[in-house]
Amino acid sequence: MKETINKLPSITWNWLKMNQVDLDVPDEIVKNKELVLGAASGEAEIVAPEMAGAREQDIKISVNTDENRTIVIDFASEGSGFMKVRTSAEIAKGGTLKLVEVFRNGEDYGITDRIDVKAAEKSGFELVQIFIRGKETYSDVKVDLEGQASALKIDTAYLTTGDNLLDINYEANHIGEMTLSDISVMGALCDRAEKRFRGTIDFRNGSIGAKGNEIENVLVLDSDVVNKTIPVILCAEEDVEGNHGATIGKLDKESLDYMMSRGLSEEVIREMMKTAYIISALKNLPDEELRERILKEEGLI
Repeated sequence: MKETINKLPSITWNWLKMNQVDLDVPDEIVKNKELVLGAASGEAEIVAPEMAGAREQDIKISVNTDENRTIVIDFASEGSGFMKVRTSAEIAKGGTLKLVEVFRNGEDYGITDRIDVKAAEKSGFELVQIFIRGKETYSDVKVDLEGQASALKIDTAYLTTGDNLLDINYEANHIGEMTLSDISVMGALCDRAEKRFRGTIDFRNGSIGAKGNEIENVLVLDSDVVNKTIPVILCAEEDVEGNHGATIGKLDKESLDYMMSRGLSEEVIREMMKTAYIISALKNLPDEELRERILKEEGLI
């Protein structure tokens, strides 16, 4: 059956094929038991959902007033399959939630990951997404900064190789006064891979004093890759500040020559640059044992 995902809040030219994704979803999907997450304040909770075959996973997260929570979700699979994930989170006044997601799926595995967050007054949501492998990966994140002085921070790293596809849609909705958003996306594209990124900062009426920033750095390592980047700022309020930018390019000759002069071959330099963003992002994992295991299993060390 068809399902529409990753819909751009403000449509652009149809020929770019970035307004939405119409995806074929398996008719028969096994529904996993709902995950209700919320470890004790200050403790990290680590989960690895069942991903064999075609699966559907609902996740609910709640953060109480002035609580701090860290949750890590390791999406790891081999072989073929499909997974549909829906995560909803509510963060109460003064609470903070750090959500780290690691995607390392089989070369014939597809996943859609939808995240909806509501942030109350003086609360904070930090999202770290690390895309290491997977045939087709779709990330759709919507954060409503409802409360005054609520804040959003997104740090994303990706390595997209082969004939794989990564499709990202982020929405930061500034609703309350003095709200903040900061979106950073960095990654490398190799072989014949395709990456699409939509990043929307929406200053709603009443979001006086709000500030939003988004930036993407794309390292292109092969000539056959496809990159599409659409940063969007929507504004219905005057007293706000929004910035966006994107840098897309190859490894410059000066840097390459410098590293080769230090005894590194071009092949070694290429492998280093491919994985640099991923290795750096994995430092966000609060569990050292999990971090070391992922580095070893993915051949990053």
